[in-house]
Amino acid sequence: MRKFVESALLALLILTVSLPSFATDGDDKDKPGDDKDKPASTKDTKGAKKTMAQPDVPGALVIEIASNILQNAPDQMGIEFIGSWTVNLYYMYDFPIGNSNFSLDLGVGVGLEKYSFSNDITLVTNADDTQTLIETLDNVIPTASKYRKSNFANNYIDFPLEVRYYANKENRRKSFKAAIGGKFGIRYDVLTKVKYEENDQTKKIKNKQNFNVQNFRYGVYGRLGVSGISLYYYYSITEMFDNKKGPEETRANVMMVGLALSGF
Repeated sequence: MRKFVESALLALLILTVSLPSFATDGDDKDKPGDDKDKPASTKDTKGAKKTMAQPDVPGALVIEIASNILQNAPDQMGIEFIGSWTVNLYYMYDFPIGNSNFSLDLGVGVGLEKYSFSNDITLVTNADDTQTLIETLDNVIPTASKYRKSNFANNYIDFPLEVRYYANKENRRKSFKAAIGGKFGIRYDVLTKVKYEENDQTKKIKNKQNFNVQNFRYGVYGRLGVSGISLYYYYSITEMFDNKKGPEETRANVMMVGLALSGF
């Protein structure tokens, strides 16, 4: 499911940036009599240049790239600032509110979160999977000669809803704009990955299970920017883990800060 969703969104992104439409004023060689049938204002000119136009696609593709900050987590579960990031890929459709400078925007897409542990630890669960635990890599992979990376990833199908303000409603694409909203997410994938060295080889171990991460999440966010680039902030109201089932019974909150890019 995860690979299908990510592949579909990647295909949409490639299609979006590769759809320039070209318009020409006419053929390189004029046919006899063609100019006679055309008004002066529409006659072909010699050496006419091709022009690139932005595809007229309804809605917008929004890409948000942000650093993750994990709050209220155990000290041992520290994460690296570089390496702990989120990529959100959303298709947003806007509904203008009358003749005002505001619009209501509804979207759908995927939220891909990764957390890189700063210590040589990973997450495991107890025998009946009712409690998520922090475990050192020495105990998980005792035969490793070196531990290179240890990551934890949560992935969601998200449904954002926001109100946007445009300073210039006549040219929204290049206008200063601000947005505030919230999103609801459904978890579809959780996994840990450890990269290590053993017997002069680099190996990886992936462990895919729910790790008592909540099935649903919701939070609030805001964007502020000009044209297609904005500053982005998100705070998850829903805590990451089920009640008293996270590491050391923590539930942890996620905060994100980064940039948003908008196309179309």
